Amino acid sequence: MHIEIKNLTKKYRNHNVLDGLNFTMKGPAIVGFLGHNGAGKTSFLNILSGLIAPSEGSVSIDGRSVLDNGELMKNICIIGETGNFPAHVTVAQVLKLNKLFYPNWNEELAEQLLVEFSLNKKMKVKTMSKGMVSALGIITGVASDAPITIFDEPYIGMDAAGRQLFYNLLIDQFSITPRLIILSTHLVDEASELFEEVYIMHEGKLILQQSYEELQSRVFKVKGKLEDVERYIAGQQILHRSQFMKEYIAVIMSDGQEHDHTGLKREAVKLQELLILLSKNKRKEHIQ
Repeated sequence: MHIEIKNLTKKYRNHNVLDGLNFTMKGPAIVGFLGHNGAGKTSFLNILSGLIAPSEGSVSIDGRSVLDNGELMKNICIIGETGNFPAHVTVAQVLKLNKLFYPNWNEELAEQLLVEFSLNKKMKVKTMSKGMVSALGIITGVASDAPITIFDEPYIGMDAAGRQLFYNLLIDQFSITPRLIILSTHLVDEASELFEEVYIMHEGKLILQQSYEELQSRVFKVKGKLEDVERYIAGQQILHRSQFMKEYIAVIMSDGQEHDHTGLKREAVKLQELLILLSKNKRKEHIQ
């Protein structure tokens, strides 16, 4: 699947929730769509899914607009943080509706996952805990086999074991049925090893789009004496500087070239820390 975003803007009153986005996204892949609260992630994912209309710009999938395209929507499954299912329906009814809507619905897998997540078909959504409702959402997303499957904070109320089951499911099912899986989560470091590509939003703008592998090799900390650190970081993108006692620390996005790091210690930077630093720097730019 090839998603193309052109000048995408979404306004609520006088506020731009999305501000002229232009980028592409390709599958099959598992990608992380990240950002702090209010960054515009959910608005974008809802537009991509055809649930809401943009104020300006366009979203197309394989050259077809998502706006008012019922057939295309059957190829997109979005599982949000809440509100995925009517409160009065049973688990069995949810699965029946899914089978009717999603052309590639994997009934055998859905039945298997009910057992793994310990869900009873007779239960009504309104009687289930938050974790159970999240599990039902995950079952829907995974078993939909939709070419574009979106999980937007999908595991509210689930414990670490349940979340790990979800991560393992994504990997296993992606290997069986490759597709574009978009995961938006605040548990960034916990999920980071899943991502092939990372997208980071800040205040309605996309501030980073890069492969996770490249981020791991290019973003790191250097520590040492001031003169050694300054020599190493000269001409490179500096994300953060600090000092602890007599040790100087810099977080950089390297130019990818090999530089002499004699006298310096290098450490990896986790994705959550990178997200925080990029957002912090963007806020500073806005203030200035």
